[in-house]
Amino acid sequence: MKDKIFYPLAIALAIGMVLISLVEGWSQPKCGPFGGADGPEDYSLIILNGGDLCRMEANFGYELDLRGDVLTITAEEGAAQANVLDNAHFRLGPDLETAYAGHRVRLSFTVKPSPGFGASAFEFNYSTGKPGDTGWTRIDMQSDWTTYTAEIEVPRKLIENEIAYDYLSIRPVVPEKERSLDLREIRFRRLGQW
Repeated sequence: MKDKIFYPLAIALAIGMVLISLVEGWSQPKCGPFGGADGPEDYSLIILNGGDLCRMEANFGYELDLRGDVLTITAEEGAAQANVLDNAHFRLGPDLETAYAGHRVRLSFTVKPSPGFGASAFEFNYSTGKPGDTGWTRIDMQSDWTTYTAEIEVPRKLIENEIAYDYLSIRPVVPEKERSLDLREIRFRRLGQW
């Protein structure tokens, strides 16, 4: 092949590959802290679902598997720890941290036990870091997709200008071996100050 043909063809191919990669990258969710940019300005209802479930981070003893719009969280026996960051958790962005500090928030989880070693219950905990957390709340699950709701009081920040991440951990209860749950959606509804 002559240089007049080869080099323009190689450059066109390289540009095409870069453009395809950019388009694919732009269409993927950004898997970092979850913020409320796509929700209402007053943060009254923020929904975490679909591809955004990729934002969950796993720690030792946990396995995450996102297929389509469902995140499977599997935990080994003994994986559950008191500290939120030592479990499977989501980092919430500084905008949500600011909007929820000192407020009552209604959390709604749409979950079900996974096939096989499905959990019969799950636990969640909302942490603001140094100011504290809400403690672990246990909820028994039914066998099919169900939405479970609980209200929490998000701790106030020690310093008004303190900016940090808040964390929400959700984990299956594991009495023995391993257990898993399927998570489809989490809704955050800000109710008012406490």
